[in-house]
Amino acid sequence: MKKIILLVFIIIVSTFLSCKKENQLLSDDFNVRHANADMPVYVHGNSTDRVFIIFIHGGPGDSGYQNRAGKAAEELEKRYVMVYWDQRGQGQAEGNFNSNDITINLMAEDLNAVVEVLKYKYGDDIKIFLLGHSWGGTLGTAFLLKNNYQSKITGWIEADGSHDFPKINRDDVKKFIDVGNQQIKLNNNKENWQNVVAWAKQIDTTNLDNKTIIDINNKAHQVEKYLLEDNVLQKEDAITMRDLGILYNQNTIMRIFSGYYTFMGNNKFFNEVVTNSFTNDLHKITIPCLFLWGKCDFVVPSTLAYDAYNRVSSAHKQIIIFDKSGHSPMLNQSSDFVDAVTNFVETYK
Repeated sequence: MKKIILLVFIIIVSTFLSCKKENQLLSDDFNVRHANADMPVYVHGNSTDRVFIIFIHGGPGDSGYQNRAGKAAEELEKRYVMVYWDQRGQGQAEGNFNSNDITINLMAEDLNAVVEVLKYKYGDDIKIFLLGHSWGGTLGTAFLLKNNYQSKITGWIEADGSHDFPKINRDDVKKFIDVGNQQIKLNNNKENWQNVVAWAKQIDTTNLDNKTIIDINNKAHQVEKYLLEDNVLQKEDAITMRDLGILYNQNTIMRIFSGYYTFMGNNKFFNEVVTNSFTNDLHKITIPCLFLWGKCDFVVPSTLAYDAYNRVSSAHKQIIIFDKSGHSPMLNQSSDFVDAVTNFVETYK
């Protein structure tokens, strides 16, 4: 009888330990080396469902790990494994390459290398979703359109990303004028918006030079501050001790320097990015797609969300516009953002 009780006890303990191991959180940092670039990858989250979400950061010039801060990332890590990747020449990435080695095509191949390493380390059965924010939307689109790479991905989540930079600038100028006139009528930051509208009306969108393109981007960030002041945008979640710890571990000076060198200081790459358009190729994307956008986004206006949604050939696609968000709905409406991502992943994982 004692032997039977002991055997039952061993089975129960073994089962418990097995379940505990399956639900164990992953916390893993490593470098992916590809084409003379050493790119940090930070892997954090719950591996129970074998779902990995690669966060493709914005910029060009930001970093992957900084996107771990915030309530949305914290909540998503409780459900899935979040993968934060520092792209070539950005964040903490290092390597022995020159400015000619920084191209959209090569960076798409870098992303493929990250995907392959994840499959090698954690198994071919893992389900990988891409989440591209801002410039990350451009890079994610470039990856999905190359070879047959989209067959490696379970789903594509684009958050305020771009598939067509010239369209951004054309639509932005129109949005400055339309929204500006609306805000003037509401007496919101009236003088500031009057200056914005007057400035925008002078822009010839058929003949944009690089300085004007930079000015449009800077103005886009600026006007979102006006909308925040007037409570048109929802305030971001308060910074927590967890966020401070994450940001403290970032080499901010290196990130800023690398980002400037990679994009602003690299005319060849800058010109490639600001003239890039994937509009005519979006029909080649067939995997499930989720487009998440801030209604008040001026950096990448929501017209690009509708354009991408209408052009992809995916049988399963959805678009969600967050009414109180700007360029980063994961910060303005973090709970709604997490719900949207979770519903999408749970449907297609």
